Formats: sequence, C-alpha cells, structure tokens
Amino acid sequence: MKDNSFMYRHPSDRNLFIYEGHYYNGMKIIRSRGPLIYNYLQRLDETIQNSLRRHPHLIAIRIDLKPPHEAADTPNHSDRFIFSRFIDSLKSKIKAKKVSTERRGCRFHDTTVNYVWTKEFSPENGNLHYHCILFFNQQTFRDLGDFNTNSQSLFSIIHSAWISAAGLEEGPATGLISIPENATYEIRRGERYDDLFYRVSYFAKLETKLFHQRNHNFGASRSPRT
Repeated sequence: MKDNSFMYRHPSDRNLFIYEGHYYNGMKIIRSRGPLIYNYLQRLDETIQNSLRRHPHLIAIRIDLKPPHEAADTPNHSDRFIFSRFIDSLKSKIKAKKVSTERRGCRFHDTTVNYVWTKEFSPENGNLHYHCILFFNQQTFRDLGDFNTNSQSLFSIIHSAWISAAGLEEGPATGLISIPENATYEIRRGERYDDLFYRVSYFAKLETKLFHQRNHNFGASRSPRT
C-alpha cells in the first residue's frame, strides 16, 4: 500500500523520495521519528524477499555496530569499506565453521549472508553508529547462541568479524557491538513478516542521517541476477 500524496523528492538528493505514509505494501511502519525514505523501505523489503527465495526459513538478527572512536571519521573506515570487510570476514568465518564442523563428521547447512545497514549520527554527540539486520538460513543458525566471544556461536562469529573489519586485535569489543532487546526474528517463505518490517522500517527514517556528496547512509546485499 503506497499513498503517493505523502511522497516527495528529497531536496538534497533528487533520487530519494521522502515518505510520510504510515504503511508500506500493507505493512505498518514506524513514524514516531518523522518521515521515512521510500527508496530505503523498498530495499528493505527486496532484501527480505530475496533472502526468502534462497532459504524458506530464515533467522534475522538485529545488531548495532560502532567503529573505533579514533577511526570513525577516517577514509579507511568509511561505511563502504568497513561493511564490505565485515561481510567478507563474516562469510569467511562461517565457511571456516563449516569446514570444522564437517571434519567432525557433522552436517553443516549452507547459508547465504544477506544484510541491510544504515549509518546514523547521534544528535547528542555526533557519534557515528550503524544499525544492521543480518539474514541467515535458520537450519544453519537457530539463534545468536553463547555470548562468550571464545565460543563458536553466531554471536562470537559476528563479534570476531566486526573486530577484524575495524582493524582491532581479537578480544572483547566493549561498546562496539550491541544486541538490542528482541533482536532475533524467524520468518518463513509464504508467511507475512509485518513485525520484522515494522522493526527495521526504523532504518529508513530521515532523521539523524547526513546527505552530502560521497556520504552513504544506507546499504544492502545485492539482489541475485535473474
């Protein structure tokens, strides 16, 4: 459901549309923080649907990530670089877990790693942070598992991948990774995902984003070619 009467072009980026409706394709969206960017809602929905095409039963994980404070504004830690490194590291560590599991004679279900992220700046102190949603095959990972960073849980893998992407030594990343309440969602192909979409529609809010040349506020995994 789209109400074009509530949509208009962004004054700083004419490719983006600001949306003041309360539903997207029949799903309720968060409006408590002001208008949203319609293009970002589209990418969120497309990423969920593409993930479900690959795996009929998904687990979605909400996480918040911060780069090291001293490197947050350096070119090497811009969003495109740090997230490509993060995802590459995450895939590599999952592949290593697969090899290790199969060497023990156990089965390991393959999974794609799909994602959506948004970059924001705190209005209080200007600190940079990222909100992220990750999608995995639910047969591969049923939940985040043990929060011990020395374990082989999904949380430990995510933690280690972000540490690697940030260029830090292995160890607890105090304050760099946060898991919000009710961070795990399960969705199935053919079923609605209103609750998840409402939650992640927050990623599309106009507030707390900077729009200027060479600044990227939002990204998602690429859609597979048909």
